[in-house]
Amino acid sequence: MASKKLVPPKNLHIDFKPSPKQYELWKLLQPECPLCGGGIEQKLIGYDTNHNPKYKPFCIKCSNSNIPQLVLGGGAAGGGKSFLASVWLVSSCIRFPDVRAIVARKTLKSLKESTWNTIRMIIKSWGLVEDVNYHINSVAGTLRFWNDSVILMLDLADLPSDPNFERFGSMEATIAACDEVSEVSQKAIEVLFSRLRWKTHETFKVSKMLLTTNPTTNWVRTRFVQDENGDKTVTREGEFYVPFSVFDNPDIAFRQTYEAALNKISDQATKERLLYGNWDFVEANDMALYNQFDGTKHLITGLKEKVYDPTKPLIVVWDFNVAPYMSTLLVQIDYDKKKVYIIEEILGKAEDKENNTPSLARKIKKKMYRQKHIGGLDITGDPAGLQRSTTNEDGVNNYTIINETLGKGILRPKIKLLKKQPPQAPRCEFVNEVFKGYNGWEIMIDLRCRKLTQDLIYQLKNEDGSKGKPKVTDSKTGVKYEKYGHLSDCLDYLLCYYLRDAWYKFKSGDDSGSILSTATISEGFNY
Repeated sequence: MASKKLVPPKNLHIDFKPSPKQYELWKLLQPECPLCGGGIEQKLIGYDTNHNPKYKPFCIKCSNSNIPQLVLGGGAAGGGKSFLASVWLVSSCIRFPDVRAIVARKTLKSLKESTWNTIRMIIKSWGLVEDVNYHINSVAGTLRFWNDSVILMLDLADLPSDPNFERFGSMEATIAACDEVSEVSQKAIEVLFSRLRWKTHETFKVSKMLLTTNPTTNWVRTRFVQDENGDKTVTREGEFYVPFSVFDNPDIAFRQTYEAALNKISDQATKERLLYGNWDFVEANDMALYNQFDGTKHLITGLKEKVYDPTKPLIVVWDFNVAPYMSTLLVQIDYDKKKVYIIEEILGKAEDKENNTPSLARKIKKKMYRQKHIGGLDITGDPAGLQRSTTNEDGVNNYTIINETLGKGILRPKIKLLKKQPPQAPRCEFVNEVFKGYNGWEIMIDLRCRKLTQDLIYQLKNEDGSKGKPKVTDSKTGVKYEKYGHLSDCLDYLLCYYLRDAWYKFKSGDDSGSILSTATISEGFNY
């Protein structure tokens, strides 16, 4: 074995001077308590239903029980996150003999071109000599030290042939670091974390994994940074988030050079994400159906607080799909200024048993009462909601249920619907034109409308101009559903009905002036 030939270094020189932000992250990764530096012990806290003992880690000095296990270093590019991850892995392998440290990324190719090179650079700069103090096996993807500690490369890509990551089944490791975690699935991270059990008690006392990424809009943001409403996430016990910007890199020369390069980025959203670590950015998608949507222009922070008027009518737009949720948008329109204010999205989720019309209507009613809304409600949405379900009696449909639920009190609901769904291709073209300012109109969307924003970014277009709605399968329930399009459908119905003057002008190709006529009124109706 190569380890028998390896010897300890004679002139080990560890040169690591972390920035304050790097040091904050560093303390979370150590075997000691991050609050006081005390040791960690597993204490018996009780027994489960099968009478098996249950243990929880505590600091023996300050009794802190929120011991870091899954830690995210996230934010701007160039902040020193990946460098710190590499230092942590190498120093841990030097500190403890016979540990197994994993360095991971979506693909081995990207790993070898990035973090793996950083690890090798650090080892050499500390005075270690290849094939004297450590040995690299490029075929196996391992770096073994003289004390039998090893760093292993691992890819975390989702594979159709291995949806449950069974390739990790027999793996045992001590610690792990995943770079660019936004590229991999939450399931990959959780399965890998479950494999951190090799000599844990003798070293770190608890499983520890470091994740690094630039700002992203996927599960990483929701779990560690901010929830679907844009509020700060209350992380689970043992999970921590440390934000970074490029200004947190301790290398001044690198920081100045890289900052200058990032300042050259013309797209403001990309610059906000990479330079300042802004998690509220919106990705651009040239292949998206709604390609005229511009997050920097149409998304407004705190729009509801700025424009909502409880004394004026509020439009509630419905889409009646039940998976993954039932969807509504709350909207007010200023016809004088030609502004459409999309102030909130309210979802009826299956886990809350609210993905049905009666429950979601009751939820909205309670919300309107709390807000002291006295301006009345317009109820609109998918005209297909008028159809009677086989589970309902004659004369009962989604809209009669909504009307019955909301109609007792001061809300005074009025049902206002198109007679039939507008054809998808032209209505989507119309929405794009309104995003561009068609006929003087402006759409403003509260930044907290996360699911609507995702629809506008990720909804793709079929060859005929209609919405591409491929189905995905829920991993927990096995239910198949359309991932995108429910809230954008609400937006379509809203604009085609309430901006119907502009909608008919667009459909007819007439730009000569208003064409609101009896034809317009005949396609929509109130009751």
